[in-house]
Amino acid sequence: MNPRLTWFVLLFGALTTLSFPASAQGWPDRPVKIIVPFGAGGSGDTLARVVADHLSATFKQQFVVENRTGAGGMIGAQAIAAAAPDGYTIGITNLSVLALVPVINPAATYHAVNDFTHIAYVAGAPVALAATPSASIRTLKEFIDTAGKSAKPLTYASSGVGSDGHLMGVAISLSTKAPLEHVPYRSTSQALTDVVAGHVALCTFTLSSTAQFLRAGQLVGVAVTSPVRMPDQPELPTFKELGYPELVGTTWFSLSGPAKFPADVAERLNREVAAIVALPEVQARLRRDGFIAQPMSRADFTKFVGDEAARWKPLVEKAGLTGKG
Repeated sequence: MNPRLTWFVLLFGALTTLSFPASAQGWPDRPVKIIVPFGAGGSGDTLARVVADHLSATFKQQFVVENRTGAGGMIGAQAIAAAAPDGYTIGITNLSVLALVPVINPAATYHAVNDFTHIAYVAGAPVALAATPSASIRTLKEFIDTAGKSAKPLTYASSGVGSDGHLMGVAISLSTKAPLEHVPYRSTSQALTDVVAGHVALCTFTLSSTAQFLRAGQLVGVAVTSPVRMPDQPELPTFKELGYPELVGTTWFSLSGPAKFPADVAERLNREVAAIVALPEVQARLRRDGFIAQPMSRADFTKFVGDEAARWKPLVEKAGLTGKG
């Protein structure tokens, strides 16, 4: 055989055995994993399954949700960051795992921007301060008065140290001067079960997680962190209107992949997520559950993540939570 032809055949054979990152053309040709750092039943899990269902239908390929809980979302976030950047592992990220946990938990080794490819903002929801009915707390004034008279701090549940609910509880305590004791859980569903049963007095979860319990009378809504009252929960006052404008914030959820994720695949997913949250049936579900969709370009969302990390870091430090995870 001609030496040049032999060299070409060998080179071609070697190249065909290499693994190249996915590109949007022909992707996906096998199931895609969506890692969710939170337990089943919570806001992140709910949004992941909505997105997964629609992506599966659009791409005619399975998008499989995998819950990896623990450490306030850190375990799942690290799994997303450590995944192969081949286009077949993405995950749900949020305010907590990107902006809070890295400051609070010294075991979190990832950087909010540098170790991820941020694909799309999915939706955000305000945090609701809610009470178990047996606590006889119906208003923010009753909450403050009850906390002030209690022999020990009122307990409140969140999905873990460093979670958005944890830090929002700290912010509420600092602003209202109401003593609170944090009770961390591994999952939202477990925490809500205990609050409904009266084992914990209060909780600070997204309105999307607590809306069904509020509607059923299993929890009592005290106040919400949205800038204005939510259309489908008009009876729930905002902290802002009650005199606490600093207690305004949204727990946002997003889609991210590991660093060096294929850019064209990320762009395609960004467009698809924007299309999904614009669907009338998805809009109706988001509104019912207290979510607000806010599509962004990948560049804008990546900047947003950095800005949010800078915004929340001072509160983490002020609360004395740095390195406490």
